[in-house]
Amino acid sequence: MSFILNQQENNANMNEIMNSKYKAYMDLLDVKNLTRLKEYPIGHHGFLINSDLGYYPYFTVELRDRIRKNKVINCVVTGEAGLGKSYMASDFCRSLAPKTFSVDDIVFTYEEFLRCVVTSPRGTPIEYDEPSYAMSKKDWFKEITKALVKTIESFRFKGKPLFIPIINKALLEKDIRSYLIQYQVSMKDRGKATAYRIYTSQFQDKQYNYGMCDIEYKIFDKNLCDRDSCLRCRKLFNKDYSKRCKLFRAKYERKKANIQDKRYDDDLQEAKNKTIDTMSLDEVEQAAMPYFDKFYDEDNNKIDVDMMAVVLWREEGIKIGHNKKYR
Repeated sequence: MSFILNQQENNANMNEIMNSKYKAYMDLLDVKNLTRLKEYPIGHHGFLINSDLGYYPYFTVELRDRIRKNKVINCVVTGEAGLGKSYMASDFCRSLAPKTFSVDDIVFTYEEFLRCVVTSPRGTPIEYDEPSYAMSKKDWFKEITKALVKTIESFRFKGKPLFIPIINKALLEKDIRSYLIQYQVSMKDRGKATAYRIYTSQFQDKQYNYGMCDIEYKIFDKNLCDRDSCLRCRKLFNKDYSKRCKLFRAKYERKKANIQDKRYDDDLQEAKNKTIDTMSLDEVEQAAMPYFDKFYDEDNNKIDVDMMAVVLWREEGIKIGHNKKYR
């Protein structure tokens, strides 16, 4: 098993809470007898622990405790672009289910989310990653809403926490962010964040955010690869598949790149279709002239409009409606 070394979750003011709420863990680890920070492995992490200094995996232990008690976990990881929200969310998932969580459990669509709910083992977290173009896609936010509701409906039987990296929680609908989110991790820098427990008043339209601990995670699999980013690595998209990097973050980057490429193609086609809808007859005629011999019917001395539509679609990606091609 590979560990991410020197992870920290720290709150110097939580000694009393730790001794009461996490007493079973404290007795097991006997961390009160530590005179300095020592490392204790949880999942893929090597946490630095010293109760007297406030170092303890508060956030990770609480999430594990909720899973055991069949309580819902919906957590948003917020922060500006480029701070590693997706990496941080993946790290939480790997610590909660180190044996079962894989790149397949990082989803980008509601269809993929449902597949994970049905097929992945009980207790395996799901990361509903934010596409880089989500700001302009209202459908994505609708799908997130459905995913959050499904998590609540199925948690008793499936026990699958949901992590959502997103630029700002305010982008979610008010009812969703007020009533369906239990935790928020706010990124301050790459690998550095603060975890909050979110409570909603049962009597007033108010929300309370309680700081749990500061988090400082090294990049996962840093002990296996010193690179800060996979994007310029030759092993990421090596033509020889056997020589491609097999690390978790490399697999994630390849999956995200493939999905983005597909979406760019879809967006390009959508842009073309919008352009085609506004094309005048003169512009359609100009686009068709280079292929005149392919749709001109010499026997009947006329233009085969159906063949012209086929040729324009095949050669130029221009889709002509029934009314326009017969005008």
